[in-house]
Parts: sequence; structure tokens; C-alpha cells
Amino acid sequence: MEGEEMNLSLLKQGIGISGEDIENIRFSDFSRIQKVITVENLTSFFRYHEENSLLVYLGGYHNRVRRKLLQKIYDAIPAAKYYHFGDIDAGGFLIFLDLRKKTEIPFESFRMDLDTLKQYSQYGKKLTETDKKRLEKLGEEKEFSEVIRYMLEKNIKLEQECIIE
Repeated sequence: MEGEEMNLSLLKQGIGISGEDIENIRFSDFSRIQKVITVENLTSFFRYHEENSLLVYLGGYHNRVRRKLLQKIYDAIPAAKYYHFGDIDAGGFLIFLDLRKKTEIPFESFRMDLDTLKQYSQYGKKLTETDKKRLEKLGEEKEFSEVIRYMLEKNIKLEQECIIE
């Protein structure tokens, strides 16, 4: 397929790409893309849809292949807004921070805030002792400090799959 062009805008649910093929990918038209949203969990990836957006499934922490793909996308459409949609828990926050640091892409969190946690709190789970320790360490992270304080106070975390659009 080297040298052939595929119109990815026709895909509704995304595509799987081998790590060996990443080097050969060339993007031709991302003119409709205004947002790039990485999604932590597969259920949410298949459930979520947003017009003029490109969703990229991460499966938790990104790896070298996904990082390289994201960097190619960013090089192709640097004017798009970049978001990460993950669990509202210590793991989700750490995945987001790691993604932003290692890709050097200015990701913003998406639906990982206090309002979302409150809106879907009936689906929340209790924090484990490990959760509490990890959140306390992360509490200094300004971006999530408000939601972390609330999580510790109310003893709650929320998996991304519970957020229904």
C-alpha cells in the first residue's frame, strides 16, 4: 500500500494501524478536523462521537507507536484543539499527564473535571487505600487539584465508561 492514499474521513469508528506501517503514513486532508480527542477506554471510544473530531483510542497508557501517530497528526494539523478523555481517577490523571509530557502536544483534559464527576456521581466507586495515596501525591497538580480534593472528601472515583453523552 505504500504510496496509496486512503480517505480516513470516511471511517466512522476508526482504524487499527500496525507499528510497522506508521512510518509510511502520509495525511492528505484534515480540513474538517477541529479537535483531536484521545480516549482511554475502548467502550467509550466506540460510544463517543463528536462532529469534526478525530478520536484516537489509547487503551490506557500510550505506547511508542501511538505516540508517533499522535505526533504525525499534530504535525499535520497543529491548529486543532487536542484533548484527552479518561477515567476520573489517579490512573486517568497520570495517563493524561504522561501523554502531554511525552508527546509534547498541548493536550487539555476532556470530561475529567469536577462538574462531570458530580453529574455522574451515582455511578462512582469508592476509593481504595492505594487510590487515596496516589491522589494525595497528585493533589499538588494544579490542573486537577479541585477535583482531587472533592474525590478525597467524598471518597469517590469515576470510570470513563459511566459518562454517557
